[in-house]
Amino acid sequence: MPLPSLAIVIVAGIGVWILLWMWAIPTVTDRIRTALDRRIGNGPLVGLIDLVSCTLARTRHHVRFVGFEDLPSPFRHGDIGGGIVVANHTAGVDPFIVQTGIRRLIRWMMWAEMMDPRFDFAWKAGQALPVSYGSQDASTLRKAVRHVKNGGLIGIFPEGAIARPPSQIRPFQPGVGLLARLSKAPVLVLWIHDTPYTETASGAIFKRSHSIVELVGIVNLSDEKVPATATAILRDAIADRSGWPRNDESILKIGGTEAAADS
Repeated sequence: MPLPSLAIVIVAGIGVWILLWMWAIPTVTDRIRTALDRRIGNGPLVGLIDLVSCTLARTRHHVRFVGFEDLPSPFRHGDIGGGIVVANHTAGVDPFIVQTGIRRLIRWMMWAEMMDPRFDFAWKAGQALPVSYGSQDASTLRKAVRHVKNGGLIGIFPEGAIARPPSQIRPFQPGVGLLARLSKAPVLVLWIHDTPYTETASGAIFKRSHSIVELVGIVNLSDEKVPATATAILRDAIADRSGWPRNDESILKIGGTEAAADS
């Protein structure tokens, strides 16, 4: 083939390749976005965070989910309907590994002081509800109740912060009982253990462990009139399953140093 003809073929081939590349990339991007969105819904960014969380759960924390083989409705992938997820708080990795086991988006109620600014993108994508344990929390509670009644899942660590020293059950904050009573939604109770113990909440995310998330059961508190009683029922369920001692001193010392050290 003469040189000019070869050059034409090469140029034409490059042009065709560029056109194919320009056509294919948006298609590939759309497919990736769709695949991420399908993981647990609520958009590709949530799906990407979930993908990273699942990878860390498998490769760094080797998480084992006990009793998750037949999760009850509405806590299964593809389910609809509102529900509440309640667990003890052992490490900064807790919300990520629980989300890994429950394949619906959990909107977490979290103490604002523990929401590491470095992960703001994750809190915003997951629509986390900051709790300050002050008068403004009434508005946050109303948002949580509304979300559950609209068919979403709310997650709470009722101890308020990471329990230190570990392997104890600290007092539950009364808001969890009030949320359960007002929303009249089923409560999925979980016991988290064998997570990595670190000085800071974020330090646990990449530290190796063999964490376990264990299903305690489903509790229906819609008929319980007294929020404090509902809260006590949930705390007793985890304490009885774990066998851990109850430490009746609250973790939360707003304005003090104990809980602030977790942030």
